[in-house]
Amino acid sequence: MTAPDEAAPVSSAGREIPIPARGALLAGFLKIGLLGFGGVMPLARRVLVDERGWLTNQAFAELIGMCQVLPGPNVVNLAVIIGARYHGPLGALLALTGILFVPTIVVLLIAAFYASVAHEPAARLAVGAASAAAAGLILGTALRLAIHSRFVSRSIAIATLAFVGVAIMHWPLFWVIAVLIPVAIFLEWRAAR
Repeated sequence: MTAPDEAAPVSSAGREIPIPARGALLAGFLKIGLLGFGGVMPLARRVLVDERGWLTNQAFAELIGMCQVLPGPNVVNLAVIIGARYHGPLGALLALTGILFVPTIVVLLIAAFYASVAHEPAARLAVGAASAAAAGLILGTALRLAIHSRFVSRSIAIATLAFVGVAIMHWPLFWVIAVLIPVAIFLEWRAAR
């Protein structure tokens, strides 16, 4: 899978991280896009970390953290980054196509159907129930990431400041991120020295 002069990445556990072929990259993200209804992140983690082994838990958590601050959907950003990491611009395009192809078709079909039943009370109740399920999936993924992450006081402090700024003080997310990212980078740089 790797070029003769290129060593495969190694995880912190000492196992070799497989480099996916282009077809496997497309198929992996196609699976995530096909099966990830209501919350793709839990499925993305399972496919990328547990099933395919393309990322470690730590690498997944770090990439998700970076994707959170980039514009656009987190899982789409993740697909582009992973695709580009393994196969450059073509890999990014393959992963992006895989993650978006089925959901785009399904959303167009659902939108057409929903337009015909939107006035029904049962349709509004179904949307509310789906929203609650999606929130549960997000919380479940956050807990799994927290369990497998190593916490240090500076990361807990940054997370707390972000929570207080956005959830309690109701400051705009953009400004909270714009201030906290340089602070977090400085703290990590200082800790590395």
